[in-house]
Amino acid sequence: MSADARIAGVLQLLGLGDDATVRPFPATPTPWASTYSIEADGTRRVLRLIDLRFAEEGVVPTEFRAARLLGEQGVGPRVQHADPEAGVLVMDEIDGTPAVTRPLTRWQALSLARVLRELHTLEMDGQPRLHVNKERAATAAVARIAAPVPEFALYCEASGRFDSLRAALARLGVADRLCHNDLNRGNVVFDGVRAWLIDFDHLGVGDPMYDLANAMLSQGIDGELGEEFLQAYFDRPADAAETARLELMACLVLLRYGLSALSLVPAELHDRLGTWTPDMLGDPFDFSPRENEEVGWLVFRLSLSFVHAGMARLDADAATRAAETLGLLGARV
Repeated sequence: MSADARIAGVLQLLGLGDDATVRPFPATPTPWASTYSIEADGTRRVLRLIDLRFAEEGVVPTEFRAARLLGEQGVGPRVQHADPEAGVLVMDEIDGTPAVTRPLTRWQALSLARVLRELHTLEMDGQPRLHVNKERAATAAVARIAAPVPEFALYCEASGRFDSLRAALARLGVADRLCHNDLNRGNVVFDGVRAWLIDFDHLGVGDPMYDLANAMLSQGIDGELGEEFLQAYFDRPADAAETARLELMACLVLLRYGLSALSLVPAELHDRLGTWTPDMLGDPFDFSPRENEEVGWLVFRLSLSFVHAGMARLDADAATRAAETLGLLGARV
């Protein structure tokens, strides 16, 4: 069924008339979902359509249950309608936008810390791990794409070190918490009063420090603001072990985004990937396209920037000291 037909069915189901205005959100490189804004009778809703051809068994029901839970708890927008068999999710549209500047303002950072603390206290049946399936898919895609390209030896090394670091951190035995696992700038919305989280297709239980590292990196939260952010989250200063975990999780975040982004580069660009040059590297969290840059090439450029930043951070003194603090110095990280 076409997207237009599915949208028409949703409008009919919700009892919205012909005067409803439907606008697509900007396209993303992910093939499994598209998102629309629906405005009718002075109310705005968000429609998320899942392409079920790309959905593994159980993934869509889990994502939709997560959206409903987080909406009920005020962490994300309220769900109005969810049909996992049809791949249709309708939610309130938050009257806000992602932060327009990095770093966040103080009130934004503290609000985000409190929302993450609330998320990490929630329990969800089934111990969801949507992020694990996506990591596995990305790892397989990276191996397939990078193996024939000599210039991509760094990707193969990064993939191995990502797995090693993740395994080493898992041995610390930190209690799992429900985590968002994809706190890029577009997935945190501010309405002028508080922060909201959106897009839960990477949601799963794990070390909550991953979310904190992800948020701090993507939103530019560091220095004194970083200390206040952690104080708001923990309701106390972070201790030495938490600070060390945060540093290594930051490495993990950068590597994971780099590997995942490479897996999303369209196949028609693969023959050109070996032509990359160092001047393509930049701030990995700056998603702005360069002049006349196609979306697929932007994703590839970001992937390069993430992987190089992750490897450099993992080889820096701060990561070595963090591993020593946590007793992981003998592990290959």
